[in-house]
Amino acid sequence: MTPRVAARHLAALFDGGPKLVLLPGVAAPEALALPGLALWTLGDAMLLRPVEEAAEGEGIVLPAAPGQVLALVAPEAAAAAPLLDWWRGAAPGAVPPVIAAARGEAALPALAARAVSALAAGAEEAAAAQQGLVALRQEHEALRVAQAWLRRAAAQLRPPVPPLLVASAEPSPGGHAVAAREGRLALGQSLGVKLEGLASVALHLKEALAFIGTVLRVRLYGAESGRILGAWVLPGHALAAGWLTLDLPEPVGPVRETAWLEVKAELDAFDRLAFSLGAEAVAPGSAVAVAGGGAETRPLAFGAWSAQPGRCVQPLHWDGEAIGLPAPPIGAPAELPQQIWQAARVPEGRVERLAIGGEPARLVATLAPGEQALVVLPSVPLNGLDLLRAELAVGLGDTAWLEAALWLQPEGKTIGGAADLDPGAPGARWSGWHGGAFGDAACRLALALPPDPSRRAVVALALRNRAAGAEEVLRVEVARLYGTRAAVAPPEAARRPPSQLRLLPGVPAEAPVAAAVRLMERYLAANGTYRHLDLLMEGVRAGERAWSQLRCKLALNGANPLLEFRQRPGWPATFEHWPQARVDAAGTFLHLNEKMLAGGFVRTLVSERDRAMLATVLRLLPAVTATAARDATTNPEEYERWIAAARQLSATLQAGEAASALAAPAAATPDPAAKVPAGPAPGATSGPTAAAPPAPAPAAKIPAQPGQAAAPAAAKPAPVAEATGPAGVSPTAAAPAAG
Repeated sequence: MTPRVAARHLAALFDGGPKLVLLPGVAAPEALALPGLALWTLGDAMLLRPVEEAAEGEGIVLPAAPGQVLALVAPEAAAAAPLLDWWRGAAPGAVPPVIAAARGEAALPALAARAVSALAAGAEEAAAAQQGLVALRQEHEALRVAQAWLRRAAAQLRPPVPPLLVASAEPSPGGHAVAAREGRLALGQSLGVKLEGLASVALHLKEALAFIGTVLRVRLYGAESGRILGAWVLPGHALAAGWLTLDLPEPVGPVRETAWLEVKAELDAFDRLAFSLGAEAVAPGSAVAVAGGGAETRPLAFGAWSAQPGRCVQPLHWDGEAIGLPAPPIGAPAELPQQIWQAARVPEGRVERLAIGGEPARLVATLAPGEQALVVLPSVPLNGLDLLRAELAVGLGDTAWLEAALWLQPEGKTIGGAADLDPGAPGARWSGWHGGAFGDAACRLALALPPDPSRRAVVALALRNRAAGAEEVLRVEVARLYGTRAAVAPPEAARRPPSQLRLLPGVPAEAPVAAAVRLMERYLAANGTYRHLDLLMEGVRAGERAWSQLRCKLALNGANPLLEFRQRPGWPATFEHWPQARVDAAGTFLHLNEKMLAGGFVRTLVSERDRAMLATVLRLLPAVTATAARDATTNPEEYERWIAAARQLSATLQAGEAASALAAPAAATPDPAAKVPAGPAPGATSGPTAAAPPAPAPAAKIPAQPGQAAAPAAAKPAPVAEATGPAGVSPTAAAPAAG
């Protein structure tokens, strides 16, 4: 027999919420009326209805089994058999259990257990759905990159677009630098941009006097995950004073993490290496971080370029084996796997394996006076490690009698005794003998690894008892052997937190509106003559037209406001047909000032959609600026200056439209061939381009990429002060007070 339900109850039965079905004969059902749990009862003629509703008519046959039914409650299990038979045929994988209870309160314990089980199952389903969404997003990004490659391969009409300089810091004219000390150098630098699209990086060497024994390792990480996206290993003879440019084989894919550069060098005794610092002080999160050194206020002198998918080069000094590997967390011990200990060999000495309870077996050496033991661990993984550390626990005897040493030998080398340990072998290292301290229960020693260690190597631990008395016997347990990464971790300030959004309040349907706005950047030139707000509007619509994203910069060059649009990676497409524009190191850009708007620039645009887009942006500009500027400044005067600049540009457009309407009420569509103004007035420049520092010496200019002119201070992105401020905006919103 098939269950039925009244037509008006069908939607409630299939609403996806948790439900309990009570069969006839269950007393006191009100005990089961829990918050969020819907109670249904099965009446005569198999009619399902809410407990609080009266039966009505015959109802309609259920088209499918309802979901989220936690259980069937019946006085006896046999009473539910007809309903279960139907359920097994309609939904074999979702048959609810039966709770046998004569009264409602008697069913509560079983119901609680069932609710907990259903909650856990729901959490697993949600996690699986989330994983599916992540996989779908990854497939989408991979498809997007593959499509870009396909377009590039199919076109074959022109060479790839030259890389664009997206971030840089010029070398300090005063010669500020950070140099290696005691033959070692480890530092980190946030590039201030996302990894996606990065194709090249460059560092400026103030001094480089290095030979065969010097090795420089440079790695490009995602600051948030620690994954390695770029890796280079350079020998000493490849280093020279000036710019050192490092290419990636292809631009980084869709990885939206902050780019973090890690540099590590190891020098011979008389070698010298120093990296130039930037010309200006920056915020702590943007300054270089030096391991073992004081806090710096300047960044490294660097350059970073991005490129479109399709650029493919054969890079010098590329360490392809490191790509994609997760780097160990900074300072966290990376323990050796048990397989390494199980494969340990003891070519010399008395060493046994001892285990307590269910713990893994440990190596324990017994050393008579003058006796030596050697433990060899073959094929130890070393990726990303800077130090190997050993901890030895002395269970019998005095720790002061113990001496220990760590050896690093090439993978595959056979070691039959201490005489086979060769300090001159490729990649070999020796820690030297470390003695224990009197009264200390443990002996600790460390071995510094080279900047370019092999992925795996043989590690040998040598132990010896230096006591002289016949009764001075040592029992030493190899308590621990682990690796650490000693390089500098990205500070929290170097990571780019995601911008939040405020939803837009309701506005008239015919009014231009933006669902949200993000303040991408606030820039102020050192001399104070130029400043801008980088604004990203999302969900923009005006009448029947809509744009998912629009981006522009509102700038003040002195007292003159202007609007900037750019055509470059990371910016949404604005114009269908770009008007006559200019090009700088960062790509194509268009500046609009009051004179151009008053002269009817909007009417000269070829595409009707472009005209509508520009008019919409200018109408929204006062409200967009009013909300975004709250996150850019707490100074009331500066806030009002931004609002006035936005209103000035918007009013210029509206005044021009009004004058045109009076002069020619029936004006025709603009002639597509109308001449476009050549550009803004001299001096109306944008962002870092307008605030270039004094030109450095010719040798310190940012190196040019193939097909790109050298870009000195013109594309300097630092110092910048990011302020990510959410705001929903509409032209009808009143400008709020500053702060």
